[in-house]
Amino acid sequence: MPRIRLSSSSHREKDLEISHRRAEGVFLKLALGGLFGFVLLVAVIWGGHGFYVRWQEKRLIQKAQESMDRGDTATASLAARAVIQMKPDSVPANRIAAEISERTGDSSALVWRRKLAQAPNHSMEDVLALARAALQFNDIATAKQSVAQVPESERAAGGYHAVMAMIAQTEKRNEAAEKEWGEALQYSPEEKSYQLQLAASRLRLTDPAKRDAGTSMLNSLRSDPKFRAPATRMLVTEAVARHRSVAEIKQLVTELNAYPEATFADAVMLGDVLRQTNEREFAVYLTELEKKAIGKTQNLVTLLAWMSQSNLNLLALDFIKSVNPESLKPWPAPMAVADIYVRLQDWAHLEQALNSADWHNYEFLRHAYIARALRGQEKTAAAEREWSLATKGVAVGSESTLMLLRLTAMWGWKAEETDLLWALTKYPDKEKEAIQALYSYYQKNRDSQGLYRVLLRLTEDNPGNLDIQNNLAQISLLLDVKTEDARRTAADVYRKSPGNPSYATTYAYALLTKGETEAAAKVMAALSKEQLKDPAVSAYYGMCLAALKDPRAASFLDAGEKAKLLPEERVLLDKARTSIGGSTVSR
Repeated sequence: MPRIRLSSSSHREKDLEISHRRAEGVFLKLALGGLFGFVLLVAVIWGGHGFYVRWQEKRLIQKAQESMDRGDTATASLAARAVIQMKPDSVPANRIAAEISERTGDSSALVWRRKLAQAPNHSMEDVLALARAALQFNDIATAKQSVAQVPESERAAGGYHAVMAMIAQTEKRNEAAEKEWGEALQYSPEEKSYQLQLAASRLRLTDPAKRDAGTSMLNSLRSDPKFRAPATRMLVTEAVARHRSVAEIKQLVTELNAYPEATFADAVMLGDVLRQTNEREFAVYLTELEKKAIGKTQNLVTLLAWMSQSNLNLLALDFIKSVNPESLKPWPAPMAVADIYVRLQDWAHLEQALNSADWHNYEFLRHAYIARALRGQEKTAAAEREWSLATKGVAVGSESTLMLLRLTAMWGWKAEETDLLWALTKYPDKEKEAIQALYSYYQKNRDSQGLYRVLLRLTEDNPGNLDIQNNLAQISLLLDVKTEDARRTAADVYRKSPGNPSYATTYAYALLTKGETEAAAKVMAALSKEQLKDPAVSAYYGMCLAALKDPRAASFLDAGEKAKLLPEERVLLDKARTSIGGSTVSR
């Protein structure tokens, strides 16, 4: 009996164990099935998201491209940026964003082009596009760096040589530009835009045969509807530059305006020809131009700018008074109208018109024009307040500062112009250009203090440039600033290139300031006869010889009078002349 019981209990436990295992198996299957289902669901959702992003990208890119084709850059920009927000590395979206920026003159094009050129799967065209954008915004250094990245194996292409030609043009290397456009055309003989540029490059040369060849190419391109207008414009420019007959110029401009694709600017060009030739139909034609300009802001601005430059300001003012005031509100019409008043020097009416105006994003320019009106009325204190508001109202970025800079240059406000140039040096995209403009300005005006300030900045940016080091050492010695450092620099630069006459001159003067007159004269005497003929070099050699009471000093000092010397150098020259018993030259 006990065994029977034991046997029955054993079977029951076994059944329970089997049942338990079955339950675990079912639960495990359910758990694994649920997990697999969840993973599958995530995969489907993620895959669906990826599909959605790709679909949206394709749809929005198509919309952006269609908008670009219609000239609707605002819609195209919104569509492209929507794609970039979803997919930052979208190549087509970044390309569209870059193209929009280039069309609108926005320097952010460089940011988009650089992003594309640095992408893992970038093409040579992306690199060349960056170079072209850099040239558009006057960044030659970036353009050169970009084309330098093109492998030698890919340089046998029209696009590469076209960019090299554009770089040469920017640097005013006309012969090199003509050669590169020729290379571009050789690799892409059917590319008529290269033919157009090659012809234009030949017109910039001094060789009559090549100029004639360029003219012939342009005349051939006039048979192509796509290129006839730009080719004819170039021929007009060439005819004016070469002082061709009025009849020939008029014929070309008339033919240009007969093309359906002729612009309003072309019509204005014809008006200018009629004005200069005193044609009877000019008055009638001007009236027609005025009618065409009404209702179209860009045409209105083009017409007013031309009338202002052509001294037709009174006629322009009469025209303005006949126009609906609402049509003069869209930018940049208000600025064109203000320029008319400036040309007429009608300061009271300019001030009156500006005080009640609202230039929205260009309020800083309105304050600048008010300052001009007030200064014209000799209201100095009020003018300074308005100018202060103008400079404080400049938006972040170089473009607004450039706009103010153009006004100061046009008005001849030199002090304000230099202040704005220094402000531009804060912006990397304009720093080099601004520094160069400042250097040229101070050099032209013989401003030693200004040159010293610029050279300090240049030294920071180009510590290894010997020319800059030499010039800074020279100016420092002339101004008696940090003379020990200047002498060390002058000696170091001279040792690296003793045959350079500028370096020798600075070093000799450094020795002269220490009383080492014989050593100074020896340095100068080591230069060639040709080098000593340079008036600036002659002046310093004359100073060294005068310190030694050498009778040859007078002839070199006389030659030095032709040099464009700084005021401090003029003083030294006069002292040297007096020391040898000569008289100073009246200038």
